[in-house]
Amino acid sequence: MQNKRIQILSTKALDEALLTEAANHEIDIDCLPFIETIPVVNNDITDAVNLLRDKFITAIFTSSRSVTAVAALLDKDVNWNIYCLFGATKEQVQIHFSQSAVHATAADSASLAAEIIETGIKEVYFFCGDKRMDTIPEKLAGKANLKELVVYTTHEVTHTLEQSFDGLLFFSPSAVKSFCSTNHIDAATICFAVGNTTARSLQPFTKNIITAATASAEAMIDKVKEAFNKI
Repeated sequence: MQNKRIQILSTKALDEALLTEAANHEIDIDCLPFIETIPVVNNDITDAVNLLRDKFITAIFTSSRSVTAVAALLDKDVNWNIYCLFGATKEQVQIHFSQSAVHATAADSASLAAEIIETGIKEVYFFCGDKRMDTIPEKLAGKANLKELVVYTTHEVTHTLEQSFDGLLFFSPSAVKSFCSTNHIDAATICFAVGNTTARSLQPFTKNIITAATASAEAMIDKVKEAFNKI
């Protein structure tokens, strides 16, 4: 009997090479974005970012979108002290801020904040989206002077599914919120979360959650292979 192919829905677009690699392991992935992000481009944010261009600041990035949004506002590379999530966020930092030092990485925002507190840094710049979680501000309250710059906005894109899937891939709490606003998650459907924060946002909707080892699409697909024995 022919092995059953696994049907997966990704709530964001994935690279074609990754989809092909998954298909070679009998995993078919449909991509249907449930959020869109739009960089903030105006004189205020452009001036604010470029005032920091030649300063040695400590910067926090908790998403790859914030990295690319800031990089697009700068007209040259910077020498910053960077704290970021590992996986896709760190990869984008290394691409766009090659002259900067990645002082520490972590799997989630709470762990990243703990790294910052441990070093005793007194001033940090947090580049984020308008729907960012409260973890960084709450953890650093009273510990460091946090200056927050919103460099992208997040908008829900809702879809109502007509078919069921063996698994769902979620890459942010915003995508979870958007998906669950119009869809129900069956108990048998495995939800794959890119990190601990996204996993926690899924808990009100399902108990069938697997969290990726690192915050990357590749790590998510590895978990799918393991879960469905498609190694």
